[in-house]
Order: sequence, then C-alpha cells, then structure tokens
Amino acid sequence: MSKLKYHQAFTELTTLALLHLYSYIDRTSQFVPMKKRNERLNKFLKAQMALPRNEIIKKDIKVLIAQGRKGMSLEKKLGELHKVNCEYGEKFTDADHLFVLLTYLYEAHGFESMLDDPDIEREKGIIYTDNELIDSCFSDDNSLSRPLPIFIIMDEPSRLMDIINAHGGLFMAELVSTSISDNSTTLCLHKISALSE
Repeated sequence: MSKLKYHQAFTELTTLALLHLYSYIDRTSQFVPMKKRNERLNKFLKAQMALPRNEIIKKDIKVLIAQGRKGMSLEKKLGELHKVNCEYGEKFTDADHLFVLLTYLYEAHGFESMLDDPDIEREKGIIYTDNELIDSCFSDDNSLSRPLPIFIIMDEPSRLMDIINAHGGLFMAELVSTSISDNSTTLCLHKISALSE
C-alpha cells in the first residue's frame, strides 16, 4: 500500500501547487512570466517539503525544485505529473479506495480500524469489521459487490457517518442500528455509484 500512499501524497501536492499558482495569477492583473511562476512554485514546494505528510515524496519535491531552478517550466511539469497521477488513480480498485478512506479516518480524525476478533472485547472509538464480511462483500477483482458493515462504539455515531459522507471518496455511510446497552453502532458502507443506479 506504500504505492497508494505515494500516489495520494503526490496527487495532493500537484493539485495544491497548481491551485496555489493559479490563485496567484488570478489575483494579479499583469501577465506572469514563466520565471516568476517558477519562483512562486519553488517557494511553495520548499514549504511543502517540510511537512510530515510529504515525507514519502520529499525526494521528488527536491527534484522538482532543482528542475525549476534550471529553467524548466514547473507549471507544465506539475500539470503532466498531475495528469499521470489521475490516470493511475483511475486504476484503483474498491479495496484501494477503502484503504484510502480508512487511512483518512485515522490520519485526519483519529479513528483506528481493526479486524474484529470475537475473543477480544471491542474498544470505544475503533472501527471494526471482520475477514468474513470483507470476503463476502468484495468480489475476486476487489470490487465492492454489496454494502460492507462496519462497527464502532461511540457516543455520536452520526459524527463518523457525516465524516465519511463528506470525505468525497467512493463510499457513503448509512446508519443501520445502534445498541443502547453498549453504545455500539453498525454502519454500512455503500459504493456511491451503486446508490445512484
């Protein structure tokens, strides 16, 4: 899954860098030559290199900065890289998208995810599912063939559902049931395209 994390980081970087440049150009009433564009992008990339989330692509950022200093159009290069990353992203399976969602839930909101073990008591705030459910919900080509149930113990399960639904990924969450006795909640992850069909 390190390729997936690399792809995510690089796609985010190219998107943010180009948005940064085009926002600057939009605010400027004058034509912005390539040299000035490269200066803006180099400054932006240097700041991005220091961020922990970009550790996996730090070497690539250094290469981009060096290319910009040598006079290569960083705007053009970032556009090409963004296009390649988008084409790569189109090859993701539903299982890859689930990994992206679970990674986001952990990194941005602190929700750990684990495989359920009947011998171990579930902990509050951790998302659970089990191998049998995963095997029955995903086809051999890693496509989600039916909604995937996930379980969590938390006071406001609608918060998790709202976070998933606002994520903008492949899945939408539906609240299935809540147990008052132990505060456990079952959510189902639906593939968005399946909901619209």
